[in-house]
Amino acid sequence: MSNDTVRATVYLQVAPEINRWASEDSVHRIGGAKVVNSTQSRARKPQAGTLEVKLTVEIPKAAFLPLRPAAVVVVPESMTQPHPIEVEAQDANEE
Repeated sequence: MSNDTVRATVYLQVAPEINRWASEDSVHRIGGAKVVNSTQSRARKPQAGTLEVKLTVEIPKAAFLPLRPAAVVVVPESMTQPHPIEVEAQDANEE
């Protein structure tokens, strides 16, 4: 791991997808697998019939920078218009 990357670890609980139509109890009955749970640390009580797999991913730190959106919006003077203030004066003695 370099100074430009970070690591994240996840524990996956993987369950087999069993082909119920196969007649014999062998690896041929397993048609696939699916992740049924994930945790940050090893599960205290994994689901029955699952295999726990530790997976560590290494990600460049720069990949996270776009997640901090920042923008500077400059409004040019040519796009602004002053709003004139119109006031009608009245004599305070008039009713």
